[in-house]
Amino acid sequence: MALGRRASDSVTDMTIGNARGLILKFSLPLVFGNLFQQLYSIVDAVVVGRFVGVDALASIGCISWVCWLINAFLRDTANAFSIAASVRAGNHNNKEFLQIVGTGVVVCVILGIPVTGLLLLAVPVILNVLSVQPNVAGMTRQYLTVFILTIPAGLIYNIAASLLRAYGNSRITFLSMTVSTIVNIVLDLVFVLVFHWGVLGAAAATWIAQVMAMATALQAAFREPDFRIEKADLRLQPDLLRELFRLWLPMFFNSLIISFGGLFVEKHTNQIGSAFTAGIAACMKVFSLLEAIIMAVQTGVSVYVGQNLGAGQYRRIRTGLVEIVKFGFVLITVMILLVFATQQWILPLFLSAENPESYRRAYEVASANTRIILLSMLIMTPMYLHRVTIQTLGFPGYAAAAGVMQLIMRVATVAIGPAVIGEYAYFIQDGMAWLVSLPIVAIPCYRFLKRKIGD
Repeated sequence: MALGRRASDSVTDMTIGNARGLILKFSLPLVFGNLFQQLYSIVDAVVVGRFVGVDALASIGCISWVCWLINAFLRDTANAFSIAASVRAGNHNNKEFLQIVGTGVVVCVILGIPVTGLLLLAVPVILNVLSVQPNVAGMTRQYLTVFILTIPAGLIYNIAASLLRAYGNSRITFLSMTVSTIVNIVLDLVFVLVFHWGVLGAAAATWIAQVMAMATALQAAFREPDFRIEKADLRLQPDLLRELFRLWLPMFFNSLIISFGGLFVEKHTNQIGSAFTAGIAACMKVFSLLEAIIMAVQTGVSVYVGQNLGAGQYRRIRTGLVEIVKFGFVLITVMILLVFATQQWILPLFLSAENPESYRRAYEVASANTRIILLSMLIMTPMYLHRVTIQTLGFPGYAAAAGVMQLIMRVATVAIGPAVIGEYAYFIQDGMAWLVSLPIVAIPCYRFLKRKIGD
């Protein structure tokens, strides 16, 4: 599938061969890369929760949806580039592929710093809106400020890695995340346990690790002959910008709407108390590991659909989608059973026993939430895979509509649920949101593909 001369054989042509095997082969490096990326926040949580205290873990957990939204902005921006580039890779359009690479360079330059500046100014407002408790507000402010400062490096990394994936190179995500995670773990231990910088030390370690990921991805891009842009490629092409914006806007709108529901829930959980917030945070670290694996497969599906869309192979898209959804269901079932068998040893890793009452409360919340949200992932997995498919096929509006339904369901569950089922309303809200959004993204996929195939 070469656009031109390859620098290595670490690329995948998804327009020929067994669909499930190709997607899994492509996704495997992403699985390890995503797991390493999740280790960023997990190491932060373990080091801070065990060695600084439950309140310190709550100070990170109480803004988890803000961090999620920042990462979603970076991810959605990169995904827009990836979808556009993977279609060019599928139809061997080298000229437009280089234009997309050049546009990515320009976007990183003109977007990273303004977004960072605006969010830094908004930090006091964010803490106030989310009802962050006074006993953790200082630590939360430190962590969020440094996290926001990772945006420029994160934007460059995400766009560079997404273009390499569209080109067929999924190994770079694994390599980048391996290097940066090792750096993050070492610096976390040094900054928190040796220098005693607390939450600020964990945040600083994450910032340095993100810079390392960026450097690794850029080095890989520079080695690829088909990434060697010229000055003319650095011009912003109006048609290309419109295409990228048309892809990005519904995706980010979807993420924004989803985050509004999450932030609404987070505001209410923060008001319950820091031990409850810490329990939710511990659960979400376990959930994030499993989600990272599904999101890696999701990325593989996106590239698979994009390349075959560019090649006009609609029947192949449908076959691959059905196969990978079946595999995803089996995969998540196995992972859920594994966590159920080990959660009694995993969850205490995030919680300090220095205050027995806070520890007991946080552990009870984490244990109950973990059981419910993991079972809900049986719904989440097919929803994620169909959502990325309909987006890549060129209909991101369905994903946006699904996001609106998720917002409505999260708000309704948390607003009404506690009076009916108590604290469990906070645990089921994700599953309810995924349940209502699944048919919105799945049905249009098969209708569109059936129409294109003609059967």
